[in-house]
Amino acid sequence: MEHELSNTVKGLALAHGADLVGIVKVSDLPEHAENITKILPSARCVIVVASHHNVAALRSDNNQVAQFDTIYTYGECEQSVHKTTRYLMSEGFPSVAVPAFIPIDMAEPKKGMQGEICWRRAGVKAGLGSYGENGLLITKEFGSAIRLAGLLTSAPLKADEALDEDFCDHCMRCLEVCPVGALSEGGKINKKLCGDHIFAYGLRCFTDLFHTLTNKPAREIEEMCTSHALRELWQTFMTGNYYYCFKCQSQCPATKAPRHP
Repeated sequence: MEHELSNTVKGLALAHGADLVGIVKVSDLPEHAENITKILPSARCVIVVASHHNVAALRSDNNQVAQFDTIYTYGECEQSVHKTTRYLMSEGFPSVAVPAFIPIDMAEPKKGMQGEICWRRAGVKAGLGSYGENGLLITKEFGSAIRLAGLLTSAPLKADEALDEDFCDHCMRCLEVCPVGALSEGGKINKKLCGDHIFAYGLRCFTDLFHTLTNKPAREIEEMCTSHALRELWQTFMTGNYYYCFKCQSQCPATKAPRHP
């Protein structure tokens, strides 16, 4: 039953938006045990799904094109995990889809910048790929041009094995192209530097703008209300996309665009 159910679940996830699917036992993610238990006390397994970006969009000089593709790619992940969750529930196994990106927990100390589960770590342990120098999950099929999501389930599924192969060639290209020098050898990320840049028009910008508006004369407030920053914030609120940088994904040599016939 374990093997058959696992194959059924993977097939369902792949049919509804996922390009890669892996399974890891909760017991193999001890660092997330507390969070997982809070979400679903009966959880036995974590299913990780990956959907791939349109590489041409990711490498476009028009940032909004890359953002638009990011929204779609996350949407594919979300549809996959929700459909799979509904199926498992119908089979009598309590299951919960888990958010893949911010905002998640906005309280201290996470402040919306850390998810309940590190999907990169879960993806590595579920056999989807390996860690890259950019700190991201690198897959054989799509490089790092992917987005991740997943679900927790009480179903007795067969776990996948982590891969021995390293899909990062350690060329350090991602370190070179990072516009703020947030990456360092060994997959280390300075989250403050990265966050200030990639979420340039997210919560930090909103907070700064709010503080500015409360301490300025009327003329300067008017200028802020018609500023580029405020328009970008509006775009962020409307689309739900916080990302303003894709360099470490798009410039990775492992991220290959489809070949023309």
